Amino acid sequence: MKTGDFPDLFKQSPGTEHHQAVRTKIIGDTVSVSHDSEYAKVAERVAEKAARQETQSRSDKKAEKARTENIDRLTEMRHLRYEVIQDADLVQISVINSEDGTVIRKVPPDKVVSFAQKVKEKRDRRRRRLDLMA
Repeated sequence: MKTGDFPDLFKQSPGTEHHQAVRTKIIGDTVSVSHDSEYAKVAERVAEKAARQETQSRSDKKAEKARTENIDRLTEMRHLRYEVIQDADLVQISVINSEDGTVIRKVPPDKVVSFAQKVKEKRDRRRRRLDLMA
């Protein structure tokens, strides 16, 4: 039998040798096989894979819990303020620290708002000139 091939357990009739080959002892989360046959190797591989999956599942749950706690903590510490800026025809959102009231970030930034105001002002002047010419 090649390495990596698994014996077909269902084609063989279960005899005493077969029962001895797959005899296992369960200790906690691990399985230790008492016979050095191909069946024992297969059982070891299955037990190792199950242990790896269990470890990965536990770490995924811990990571998700930590993410949720961090988001909850940040939500309590910050809030948003919306401001409609008529001169620029846009809405600016400010992220505010709830503890001391300082502005953490503005979206869009003040530079973009002032640029949009200048563009709108120039556009309005051109429209007025065109209206006067017509």
